[in-house]
Amino acid sequence: MRNTLVLTAAIAAFAGLSFSTLAQQSAEKGPGIEKFVKIRTPGAPAIAPDGTMYVRDFPEGVYQLYRVKGDKVTADHKGEKLTTYADGLAGFSMSEDGKRILLAYAAGGNENTQVSLLDTATGQVTDLLKNPKVQYAVNHWLHDFSGFVFTANDASPNDFYVYRYDFTADGKGKVTKLLGKEGSWSASDISADGSRLLVGQYRSASDSQFYEVDAKTGALNDLTIKPKDGGTVAAAPIGYLPGEKSVLFESDIEGGIKKLYVRDLASGQVTKAISELDAFEIDSASINRDRSLLAVATNEDGYGVLHVYRLPGFTPVALPQIEKGVVGVADLTGNRIVWSLSNARTPGLAFAYDIPAKDGTVGQARQITTPDTQGIDLGKFPLPELVKYKGFDGVEIPAFVYVPVGYAKGTPIPFVVNYHGGPEGQHRPGFDRTVQYLVSEGFGVMQPNVRGSTGYGRAFHMLDDYKNRWNSVKDGVDAAAWLVANGYAAPGKIATYGGSYGGFMSVACLVEDQQRVDAGSQKARLFGAGIDVVGIVNLKTFLEQTSGYRRKLREVEYGPLTDPEFLTSVSSIYKIDKINVPMYIAHGLNDPRVPVGEAMQLAVGLMKRGMEPEQFFAPDEGHGFQKLDNRLLFAKKMSKFLKHTIGN
Repeated sequence: MRNTLVLTAAIAAFAGLSFSTLAQQSAEKGPGIEKFVKIRTPGAPAIAPDGTMYVRDFPEGVYQLYRVKGDKVTADHKGEKLTTYADGLAGFSMSEDGKRILLAYAAGGNENTQVSLLDTATGQVTDLLKNPKVQYAVNHWLHDFSGFVFTANDASPNDFYVYRYDFTADGKGKVTKLLGKEGSWSASDISADGSRLLVGQYRSASDSQFYEVDAKTGALNDLTIKPKDGGTVAAAPIGYLPGEKSVLFESDIEGGIKKLYVRDLASGQVTKAISELDAFEIDSASINRDRSLLAVATNEDGYGVLHVYRLPGFTPVALPQIEKGVVGVADLTGNRIVWSLSNARTPGLAFAYDIPAKDGTVGQARQITTPDTQGIDLGKFPLPELVKYKGFDGVEIPAFVYVPVGYAKGTPIPFVVNYHGGPEGQHRPGFDRTVQYLVSEGFGVMQPNVRGSTGYGRAFHMLDDYKNRWNSVKDGVDAAAWLVANGYAAPGKIATYGGSYGGFMSVACLVEDQQRVDAGSQKARLFGAGIDVVGIVNLKTFLEQTSGYRRKLREVEYGPLTDPEFLTSVSSIYKIDKINVPMYIAHGLNDPRVPVGEAMQLAVGLMKRGMEPEQFFAPDEGHGFQKLDNRLLFAKKMSKFLKHTIGN
């Protein structure tokens, strides 16, 4: 905390700003930014056979693992804290017998996740996979819980191999390499006897394949359906079906929409799994350990909708009514499913449901987590409106629009256009503390899913690849133009806001906005301010300095380093003279995805032009801000910045 404050003060002084000026408080109309940032819901718990719940939570400001007794995890739970990682617990996975928990953690946000073992009987934590230069990821438990499958980039920093870890009596463990080939590999399932695995190779969001691997020889059997024109396909395995003689997988081979298919391993015959889901992208799918149930979440215009089926016949299971929002499957164990629900007034609550043995019977779901709302009545917040506007070439762009309670349509108010990261990401209508805070202060928020976003099919998702990069930026400015044309906002009273690739968009949209004015196609600037969080401004230096394994993935989207002329043409740093509005720049010093040099290039470039950008750099963070104190510092400065620029 102290280091963050010192660094922030030093940067403020360097930028020509006094720290006392930055500390001025802006009047709050609603509950205030600190209360919104502190809204907290414990994560969806893993439930042991004896009913004990294990939950990742941050009551002390940093995520740790807690053991909670009872049938619900309340926000004021007095659970036993089981981990004490300085930079927090990144994630965990419990064996279904409840005896072992695998813990994932990383130092300072560097994303090189390490893996430890927690013995739930003794509480003892033991390091299993530890090398600060390696990123480990747990993929799947063995069926008897005697070990697990994991990936690591230990042999090559740019490639992820697949390994098996077996627990041994001496506690040292045994690691066996199952697949060691170039590329980014991961395992989704393993046969009950451990002799076969289903693995996927990811090259990009539009190019991925899957295989069955012989665990003894490493031999690969390609199970991917290939396009007849020789192009790429996005395909991934879900898991073995009952009997392990066929495989369930997802693919966008038909119509560019991710659908579910079944492949018979002996004959190679492929059939459609669930035709009634064909109209929507598959969000996620999972099969329980005894292969009797399948849970599927579909992406329906950004909303997440849950479906459950009995295997092997894919018989639909009737579910209790679930409020509209973003639903995700957290766990599927035996006949119990745990899901999370998030929407504008529901901050990620978890529910458990025991699926009745008899078809047609609908039981009652029980809420198993409760939030700390900081006394804010979240139920008053309206759900967003889904709108669609035309891009410069007629492409339809979907967007979610949030407005304050009691907003009179046609009345201009200060607006924030929030761009998602990725670029293969998607804004979903889930709970967002920042959005709800801004709405409570009288701002509107628009979240466009510009071309290149996922969730709308392959064709839409690939519209921004490589040479088409700037077309998505045009969509981003067209979002602001739509707000003005429809009476939501006035020119100059709109701010850009985005993190990661959204940061690229945030800065680039300021450039495009000014270019339109200079070209005479637009009377005045639409944007009056911009916020760049861990964003990219120079695609060449970004690709040169990002983690090696990410470089290969990103060159497909942004263009290769062998084409520096193009990368320069779409890099905002080379058009910095077009940025003529106040900016707020924020970054973590340990960011392995978008190195902090991107933020520094922008800050120095603006200062050389006589501008004074607001800045926040956190020395103990990576790609974003995880620690509560850092999130509070960032958010307070963000609030003041927006109020002093577009909100005045």
